[in-house]
Amino acid sequence: MKTAIICTALMGGALMTSCAPSSYPRANVHGMSQAGMAQQMLATDPSYLTFNPLTMQGKDQPGYVNPFPAGSYEHFVAQPDYPKTMRDYCDERLLSQLTANNSKIIICLPQQRARVYVNGRVAMDWPVSTGTDGHETPTGTFRILEKKVDHSSNRYGRFVNEQGRTTNSNADASQGIPEGNTFRPAAMPYWHRLTLDGVGLHVGKVVPGRRLSHGCIRSPQGPIRKFYEYSVVGMPAYISRAVEDYPRGGSVRSIDVMYRPGGDHTDMPIRNH
Repeated sequence: MKTAIICTALMGGALMTSCAPSSYPRANVHGMSQAGMAQQMLATDPSYLTFNPLTMQGKDQPGYVNPFPAGSYEHFVAQPDYPKTMRDYCDERLLSQLTANNSKIIICLPQQRARVYVNGRVAMDWPVSTGTDGHETPTGTFRILEKKVDHSSNRYGRFVNEQGRTTNSNADASQGIPEGNTFRPAAMPYWHRLTLDGVGLHVGKVVPGRRLSHGCIRSPQGPIRKFYEYSVVGMPAYISRAVEDYPRGGSVRSIDVMYRPGGDHTDMPIRNH
C-alpha cells in the first residue's frame, strides 16, 4: 500500500492538509450508512454531526465503510484502528491560527490521545502515553505554564555506577541515590509544563493505548515538535477521564475534568455526550 499526504479541497475555497503521511486507503463515501454525512462534512463544521465520531461504533463490523470524505479529520478518526494507532493528524493552516484565547489542548485519558482545538475544530490529534498505576496523570483544568526545547527531570532518570554502567534505568532520585552511583536525569524535549509539581507534555516512549509514564504525558517527537512551533504559554489544557464532545467544539464536562491528583482515572468507559 502506498503512503500519501492527504490534501482535500473543501467548499468555500478552504484547504485542509494532513501534516503526517497516511497509509490507509481512501474510502468510498457513496452509499454511506450515515445518510448525507459526507456532504455535510464538506462544510467543515462539526456542529452538523448528530453523533460523536471520536466514539463511533461498528468500525469492527464486516463490510464497514468509512462514511467521511478522505482527508477530513472525521475520516481520520473513523478509521477502524483509531484511537489505538500511532498515526497523527495535523491541519497546519488551522494550527497557524492558534492563540491562547481561541485554542485548547485536551488529553483524553481513556483513548490515550492528545487533541488540539483551534476555533472549535481539531488542528492536531496524536497518540500519548500517560501515567501508570501509582503514578497516575491527574485530571483537571490547567494552562501551559512554561515551554522549553531542552528540559530534564529533576526526579526520574537512571543510576550509573563508577564504571559507567546503568544500574537502574527507571530510577527515582527522591528515594535516594545508591552509594557509588550518580544520577542521570531523563531528558524531556519539547517540554510543556502544566503543573508546578512537574506534570507536563514532552517527548517520550509511546505505545498506542498504553499508559507508561510517571505522570507526565509522553508524546512521539514528530507531533509534539510541531505543536511546540505554535503552542503558547497560557493556552488552556484539559486532562479528561472521558471523551470530549467533538461536535460541540470539544466540549468537556466539569465532572470529567474535576481535579484528581491521584487514583486511576484512565480506564473509564468511553462516554458519548
